[in-house]
Amino acid sequence: MEMFEVLTQLCLDIVHMKITAAEGFERILEKKNEREALSSDLVDVLVLTEPESEFAENASTSKANFESFVHLLTNTIIPEEILRLELDCCKRDEHNKGLIRLKTKLYFKQAKFNLFREESEGYSKLITELMESSENCSAHDDFAKVIKHRVLSLIGQFNLDPNRVTDIILEVFEIFPKQKMFFISLLKEIDVVPEYLCAILGFKYTFYQSEKKKTPYSLYVLTAYLIQHEMIDLMKILAYMIPKAEAIKESHKARMVNAQERASKAETISTASIPMTDSEIGMGGPVVTISITTVIQLQEDEDAKLAEGFNEESVLASNQKLGLACALLENGNWKQAQHLIDRLPEYYAVQASPRVCRALCKIIERSIDAFYRKSCSLNLFGELTKSKKPVLDDMGNGLKPIDSWDDLGQLVTILAYLGPRLAYRATTNIKILRLLTAYYQKVEKGELQKDEKLNELFVELVSECLLPSLTLSDTNVALSEELWQLLQLFPYSWRYWMYSKWNHETMRHPEMSIMRGKVHGRTKYVLKRLSKETVKMMGRQLGKLCHIHPSTVLSYLLSQVQTFDNFIGPVVDSLRYLTSLEFDVLTYCIISQLADPSKQALKSTDATISPWLQALGTLVGSLYRRYPLELNGMLDYVLNQLKLCKSYDMLLLREIIQNMSWIESISGATKEQIEALGGGDLLRQEAGGYSTATKNRKAAQRLRDALLKGDLAVGLCISIAQQKEHIMYNESSTLPLKLVGKMVDQCSDTFQQLVSFLSVYMRNEDFAKRVPSVRELIADYSLGMEATMCLARPTFFSRILDNYDSAKKVSKAAADAEAGGDKKTRLDSQQKTEIFTNALEAQIEVLMNDLKEANSAMEENVPVRFFAVFWMLTMYDIEVPTSAYDRTLEAMKKQSRDDSHGKPKKTDKQLESKLREEQKRQTEHVERCKAWLLSRKDSLIDEKFHNSVLEVLIQQCLLPRAIFSELDAVFCGQFFKMLHEMRTPFFPSIVIIDRLFENTIPLIAGLTEDEANALACFFEILLGLTQRWHSEKEIFEKECAGFPGMITKNAIEYQTFRKLCYRWQTRFTLMFKSVLSKEDSNYVLIRNSLIMMTKLTTGFPLIAANVATMEATATKLKEREKGKRDDLSLKAASYIGKLKMRNVKIYAQNSDFANVPNRKASTVEKKEKKKSDKEEGEPADKKLKVDAKKNGASSEKNLEKKEEKKEEDEKQNGAGSEKVEKKTTTTTPDENKDRKKRPGKSSDSTSSKKADEETKTTSPPPAKKTRITDRLKHPEDEKEVKDTESEKGEGSKKKREKSRERKDKEKRSSEKDKDRKKENGGDGKEKKEKEHQKKDEKRAEVAGPALPEPKKDEKKDDKKSSRKAIEFDLSDSPKTPAATSSSFRKDRERKEEKKEKREDLPKSSRIAEPVKAGRDRGDRGHRSHRS
Repeated sequence: MEMFEVLTQLCLDIVHMKITAAEGFERILEKKNEREALSSDLVDVLVLTEPESEFAENASTSKANFESFVHLLTNTIIPEEILRLELDCCKRDEHNKGLIRLKTKLYFKQAKFNLFREESEGYSKLITELMESSENCSAHDDFAKVIKHRVLSLIGQFNLDPNRVTDIILEVFEIFPKQKMFFISLLKEIDVVPEYLCAILGFKYTFYQSEKKKTPYSLYVLTAYLIQHEMIDLMKILAYMIPKAEAIKESHKARMVNAQERASKAETISTASIPMTDSEIGMGGPVVTISITTVIQLQEDEDAKLAEGFNEESVLASNQKLGLACALLENGNWKQAQHLIDRLPEYYAVQASPRVCRALCKIIERSIDAFYRKSCSLNLFGELTKSKKPVLDDMGNGLKPIDSWDDLGQLVTILAYLGPRLAYRATTNIKILRLLTAYYQKVEKGELQKDEKLNELFVELVSECLLPSLTLSDTNVALSEELWQLLQLFPYSWRYWMYSKWNHETMRHPEMSIMRGKVHGRTKYVLKRLSKETVKMMGRQLGKLCHIHPSTVLSYLLSQVQTFDNFIGPVVDSLRYLTSLEFDVLTYCIISQLADPSKQALKSTDATISPWLQALGTLVGSLYRRYPLELNGMLDYVLNQLKLCKSYDMLLLREIIQNMSWIESISGATKEQIEALGGGDLLRQEAGGYSTATKNRKAAQRLRDALLKGDLAVGLCISIAQQKEHIMYNESSTLPLKLVGKMVDQCSDTFQQLVSFLSVYMRNEDFAKRVPSVRELIADYSLGMEATMCLARPTFFSRILDNYDSAKKVSKAAADAEAGGDKKTRLDSQQKTEIFTNALEAQIEVLMNDLKEANSAMEENVPVRFFAVFWMLTMYDIEVPTSAYDRTLEAMKKQSRDDSHGKPKKTDKQLESKLREEQKRQTEHVERCKAWLLSRKDSLIDEKFHNSVLEVLIQQCLLPRAIFSELDAVFCGQFFKMLHEMRTPFFPSIVIIDRLFENTIPLIAGLTEDEANALACFFEILLGLTQRWHSEKEIFEKECAGFPGMITKNAIEYQTFRKLCYRWQTRFTLMFKSVLSKEDSNYVLIRNSLIMMTKLTTGFPLIAANVATMEATATKLKEREKGKRDDLSLKAASYIGKLKMRNVKIYAQNSDFANVPNRKASTVEKKEKKKSDKEEGEPADKKLKVDAKKNGASSEKNLEKKEEKKEEDEKQNGAGSEKVEKKTTTTTPDENKDRKKRPGKSSDSTSSKKADEETKTTSPPPAKKTRITDRLKHPEDEKEVKDTESEKGEGSKKKREKSRERKDKEKRSSEKDKDRKKENGGDGKEKKEKEHQKKDEKRAEVAGPALPEPKKDEKKDDKKSSRKAIEFDLSDSPKTPAATSSSFRKDRERKEEKKEKREDLPKSSRIAEPVKAGRDRGDRGHRSHRS
């Protein structure tokens, strides 16, 4: 073989003039020496290369060079006689001419017969003989010889033309193709020349090539039989056939254009000319519409008109090559058919004729049938299942039977000729599908070893043939289910790749484009008529359309849902008829819509989440809850988006969790629901949610299984927590602030939802195994403390309970062993508590070690034990929601009575008993936890942290957890209360409250809406607690007096605490008013202030003046923001409404609330008050008199005299004055000062009497008066205001006010002197106290009680004390921001007196500000602990 190749290359080099003839001859001589038998190979090579010399670039030169080489070889290597016979260049002209004449005579010259000698009787007898023989032919071989002799006899008897006899034999053969073996044998016996047969058939094909004639298919069958039995040559007969190659290409392009036109036309269905009929009955009665069958028929008729000229019958009749290929395939001759199909354009044969596809499918099925029976068939009926059809003899030209999976892989190349047209023969399609399913099942079970090459071939087969074949099948639901049995064995990424290929790569197959257009048109027709009443009827039609091409139907359906969100309900109901495969395609379509780069997740107008994304989120939640869709693809998509720092799609996860389980977002929950969330799992399930949707256990279990697959659960939790930090510190500079807040809240809500779901639906040990340790979450994943502990907290008590149960078993076993015998002993509650506390202590030690490892400096700066206990405990551990349990039990009883008509069901009783048992378990658990805390309270905060504990508690404990969620805020409040009640050492309760209330505005300035709500919830608890202590002295003495948390430098007394409460009320008023009054205030600050104010209405404002101020400020804000920032205007209106509707005790004067001076009313306010009183209660003639005296100077003096007389009458009447005060909600400052001057009354009696005078009102009284004053603001009043201000400095009123102030101060000093005498018991001390009292009288007014720093001479005592001594200075009244000119003068005079006396007064100081350590880029004020 190597010698033959060398000689071939040598001759080609000579032909192409690379070497000369002489050089070639020399090389031949060298080869001759190596091998003697060179001549025969050289002759063959010369015969093959001689034609190359004629078609070379320089044909004449190449031919001359080749002839020179042959001349050198003549008689030296090869004899001349042989070269003359084989090579044309060596033949002589005479010999050549003679040979040509002989060939012409043999093949082309027709023998002359005398046609007049022929008798027609001979032809009729010939036809009769052939037809009778074909009908009665036997199987033996001698029958053809017999018929041959008869035919020859007829030719001789009747002088028949042998050529016509051969033609008649072919005609009869064409009529009786089933007797092909007989006719083939007859033709062979007659010894017909193949070229002659080819010429006769070519003449027949030429005859049918005119425009109006159609080539009969029987002629293709005849030709196919002759080709198969090698009677004629395929290539020679193709020379007689049409169309030629160029015409075939043009027709193929025309077919593609026609397919596009048909597809676009099919997308629009016009039903204007069709009359309406009554269709099926829907929910609302009979529906008048057009039958879908009529619509489909109309669409098919229009498509048939466009497809005219491209149908199969006309194509086979005009395209003779395609017809011959079809006949060859039906005869089983794949080799010859493949050779013919390869000469045509790609997919041309199968696109033009479904008959070709079915014939090829039959060949494939025949080759796989035996292997299919071996691998897949159950063979339930034994031999009965075997086919009784005769086996087609393909003469070795068909496909070999498949015996192994490798053979099946080789078959993929043949299946590629079909593509999706494998659907034209359902049995072949199903058999191949089941074979692949069996293969992958065996690979999954480990029975077969996975072959990567084979896997690639099979995946290609599924994507190119099996999956798209569903579109060309006739609504085959069984095929869809069979496909899903195979596809579910693939990863979802492979499946989505296949769906994408199925959906987009259809232009190669025009049939799929046409079918896709038809499905799209029918889908639009059905969706136009889909409504709540027609869901059942139209849902069936949608299901049928999805069986054909699901991605087309579902993509259009999703586009409609994104446009019309009210369409979600009917769409979800109509999808009940989809198969599992179609539901999987639906998930792919949703992800495709979400990942579409042309869609914007944010609205361009206001930078909020786009409606289409919100609609998709709602649809996803409803779908996954109702139908068994696979979740892994969607969850992985959300996780990958989070890894790319894209958080908009997290909305999907939130909707999925909320719809598939009863767990919902805590934000927006009521107080009752938050209280129920602090109970056990059953209580949270029954009363903690606020959704009307029914619980779906199966859906929740499916979500759990999907989250556990591939550790998606923990990965999602960590990614969401990290995304929250990324939004705050990286994206907040580029996105609108309002959107950033919403995204942060969404991250927080979704994180808590996911953690709650996992803790409820996962077993404790599984959850503990999957969650990383606290050290890893903080150090490795860089999570904040609130997110870390929220994720790790469920694992703590699972381990505690496991250790508790194991220790209890050991103790019980030891007790049984001591008792001896078979007696079983029970552990008492004390033993159980001891075992539980040991387990709890061990877990706290583990947590403390993790925290120390995560942050090595924590032990030096933070009380680690307190830190660990605070972050580990939950509401379930510290308080039993008894009222929530009672409400839930009562609601369950009521529902049971309503449902069962007064007779409770057995299941309801079981649920009630479970709920009571859960309450009992929680009660025992809370008692054990509190017992442990009570025993360890002294070690929670070390003495070395007494100076820095305040910052740690606020910045690293209370605030981070309080703003995390409302449930955590409630926990912070209750934990604060519990530590205070336990008298925990070094826990500064009052100082923490003061610090938080004093710095409210800086705290809420950087919070989101949900965080502000949570912090307001925490403040509401603290404010309620302070109001409880403020309400009665007995409560204060019982719950606060002498407690460590209420001791600063000295223990805080009741009156001092009331002043402190007044200070907080005033500070809240000033802070919120300053924020809401500024027109250029920050949106976030105003919104958060309104949220805080709305939450705190139960405890603020409680003083009438503050109520009027807050209502007026909120009203102005509402009017100012209307039409600009409507959400702020609505919040302000909500606050005003809630302020008016509340039912709390309103204190008319400052002195009623605390022992502080009343607010001085200006002359304008007095006049407005009198004027409003007269307008409301006096007749018209008196009003006129008052108006007439308005400008007189004596009017004011007369009014003042009347007031003095009125005050004297009140003093004389005594009890009558109390009645008057109860009727009125506000009084003048002068009246209150006169009340204080009553002699013989101690401070206790006055305070008790003031408490009796306090009233409850449903709305603040000054509201109406503020409206009146607004009406009275005109130029004349402004002049009066100026006059009254000038009279203050010169008139008698100033003297009267000074005298009253002096009397009040003397009274207070005398009362304090008496008290000090009792306490000190000496005159020396009394003098010192008088001196201090004088200093206090001359001290400047401040905005509330202050916390002075310790003096220098007290430092030694401070070091010995247990904590930093802080003393509240509450002797002075707060100053208001709207001070008059007289008040400023008073301040100036007091300052001058201070300078003259130069006495050292205790410096007024606030609580120490937070330590300003170096912050990372990720710190936000109150979030300093991010280790």
